[in-house]
Amino acid sequence: MGNVVEHFGQLLTSLRSPDFNERENAVRELGSHNEDAAVTGLVMALEDPDTGIREMAADHLAAIAGVTAAPLLIRFLGHDDIGTRNLAAEILVTIGAPAVPAMLQHIEDDDIDVRKFLVDILGRIRDERAVEPVCQRLRDGNTNVVCSAAEALGEIGSAEAAVHLIATYARTEDARLPVVEALGKIGDRSTLKHLYEFLKTDDVMIRYATLEAIGRIGVSDSVKKLAPFLYSPDRAIAETALMAIIHISNRSNRHDRGATEDLPLHRFTSLLFDGIRNRNEDVTKFTLNRLTHWHGNTVIEELLGTIDFVDDDIFRWIADILAGVGYPAGKMITKKLATASNRFKIKLLDVLKYIIVGDLAEEILPLADVQDPEVRQRVAHLLGISGYSRAIQTLKKLALDANGHVRAAALSALGWLCAEDDIDFIMTGLDDRYPEVREAAAGAMIIIGGPKAIAKFSADLYHPEIERQRLAVKALGWIGELDVIDPLLRATSHPDAAVRKSAINALARVGHLTDMEAIKATLQDENSAVRKAAISALVSLEGTNAIHDIRPLLEDEDVWVRYHAIGCVGEMGKKEFAEYLLPSLEADLDIVRIAAARAMSVLGDRRAIPTLNKMVGEKNRELVPPGEAALLNTGDR
Repeated sequence: MGNVVEHFGQLLTSLRSPDFNERENAVRELGSHNEDAAVTGLVMALEDPDTGIREMAADHLAAIAGVTAAPLLIRFLGHDDIGTRNLAAEILVTIGAPAVPAMLQHIEDDDIDVRKFLVDILGRIRDERAVEPVCQRLRDGNTNVVCSAAEALGEIGSAEAAVHLIATYARTEDARLPVVEALGKIGDRSTLKHLYEFLKTDDVMIRYATLEAIGRIGVSDSVKKLAPFLYSPDRAIAETALMAIIHISNRSNRHDRGATEDLPLHRFTSLLFDGIRNRNEDVTKFTLNRLTHWHGNTVIEELLGTIDFVDDDIFRWIADILAGVGYPAGKMITKKLATASNRFKIKLLDVLKYIIVGDLAEEILPLADVQDPEVRQRVAHLLGISGYSRAIQTLKKLALDANGHVRAAALSALGWLCAEDDIDFIMTGLDDRYPEVREAAAGAMIIIGGPKAIAKFSADLYHPEIERQRLAVKALGWIGELDVIDPLLRATSHPDAAVRKSAINALARVGHLTDMEAIKATLQDENSAVRKAAISALVSLEGTNAIHDIRPLLEDEDVWVRYHAIGCVGEMGKKEFAEYLLPSLEADLDIVRIAAARAMSVLGDRRAIPTLNKMVGEKNRELVPPGEAALLNTGDR
């Protein structure tokens, strides 16, 4: 023990050494201990002439965070050196709750600066134990301490302090501003009646703070107390009142918003829309919620001026509002398009798609010559959805554009506007080098439909390029008219397996087949994907009558065809079909047994119970859940 005391004594002596390195090493060594002597030494080091050593000592004290340091640090709050005072205060804040009892013991210190520092620190720590002692400092003989006490109580946020703060407002005029600010932070609604009275003050700063406090605390009934200040000749007061109303309104339920519908929002147009541009969430929410009943040319103009600054969610909200305004908003958009930057043009066009009609489409035709391909692409899309038939020639020009995205958009648009006479032109897009353009041309022909489109796609089933063949069979399926059945039936024997599969899927979707032989023939197809498609098509077209045709595929050479066939039998839901699946429960492949068990869980058959019981005992744990489910359905679990 004597050696330890001697060691600490040497370290404390080293703290007074003129040698920087010796003092630094002493502080570093003291920082590795948490004994009281080490804490005392570190506190002593706060007066070291070197900033680095003082800061090192402060870091160690903060890390130790013991109750021993707090009383020692408090005496530094009255130190002549402001840096030392601030350093001690920061350490006490870092120590936090353990330092509170010692600070409360000194809160009535004779030194005004110490008292002020202590209430400041207690406010930053926000410990509820400090509420009553700090409330007592509201009666301090020094106004600075009173103001600091009010600020601290606002930071702590206890409603118990509200009554003391209100008394201080009446008693100490110089403390009124921090008192009001503190009441706003505490947020106790019982103080609203007092804050309403405080609004009658002639002091502009206090009125400003009171408006903010009511905004923090207020309820919908507070709006009528704030509304008169919206007409204040002092712009700062008027805007503060509006911001208070905005905060209250955004917290209120939707049915309370009627209280804000008669406000003179036109006086704050710039403030509100600047708030949207600056992504102020409160202002944005308030403003956009009120644009269903507050609009006019100025408001629409301002709203359009925000869309280049907002995120995607707010943009969609704004677009919905403008769509609700309708044609007048569309006219203003088309006027702006002529002089807007290309980036802004794109945004405006994205809004216009919700509003576009014939004569608005006429006004955007010149944009088809804009250099930016993204603008041309959007113009093509808008012309298509507008239904404006006089745009066809412009779209045909865009369908030959140098940019593939533009060509694709134009060809898609032509599908909405053109008739069969234009199919020859649209079909040229099927020769495009880009898949997006070819698919757009096919899509347009599908929309137009009719005998000519069917004939073109039927011929393309035997086009030299395999991709054209595959696109043709898909297109015939999507056209879906009865005239597509014959070419699709022929395509079930096409040389390409992908075409055969697509033809089968398309026939299942079209329906109305009177002869299933072509599809039944594909059950023997060399390609397993085609056989699976044939199973699905027959079940779709014939229902349970398909069982006799697909039953042989329960033993197909391809495991995934068997898996699919078993699943389809299960989905038929016919309990008498369960006997067809019993052999599959004992198949060599676990995946087949799993499929059979899942199907059996739908169909149920007590003859399967022994095999299922065996399955749930298998080493392969993947067999257990389907086996247990099947047993449950058979009533054996």
